[in-house]
Amino acid sequence: MNSITALLLIVGVAVSLIGITFFEAANAFVHITSPPKEEAVPAGSPLEISGNSDDTAQTNCKVLVIVDDKQPYQETTPTGPGGLNDYSRWSFTISPQYAEIEEGLNKITAKATCDALYGPELKQDLLTKQFEKHYSINVTGIPSGNLAPPFSSPSDDIGVGEGGEGEGGEGEGGEGEGGESDGTDEDSLFG
Repeated sequence: MNSITALLLIVGVAVSLIGITFFEAANAFVHITSPPKEEAVPAGSPLEISGNSDDTAQTNCKVLVIVDDKQPYQETTPTGPGGLNDYSRWSFTISPQYAEIEEGLNKITAKATCDALYGPELKQDLLTKQFEKHYSINVTGIPSGNLAPPFSSPSDDIGVGEGGEGEGGEGEGGEGEGGESDGTDEDSLFG
């Protein structure tokens, strides 16, 4: 392969990756902003998580959180400027009463649920008839004594991947059929 062909191949791959990242960001209805993906966090300690969504005070949506698929989903606190029903910004504290960040890999999933199709990225759950969007990140629980603020990312030392629950309905009976995801916007790449 000559150098021009190699350069074109590299540029093509870079443009493809940038396009996918832009596409994922453009289709994200709900997002976890803190902690960052692949963050090392203290195991066994409460962990404050926060994020944003495309919800407003005028739409009827809420954001729920689940840790390591431990049912039930937990309601977050809306902190958007529109008041008690504005989940455009939200927060939740993971505490031992619900779930504990364990040593090793932990998956945190935010799920936006809405009563109507407020955005094309929302998918209807056939059981609940709600419109949903999921977003997951992985964090790595580290023994509390081994971590000094600011928390460092383990990505250079430990092979941390990101996963997601994929599409599928959740309902009283539990999780729907799930698939692997790159951990960013679980429904964005293919529908």
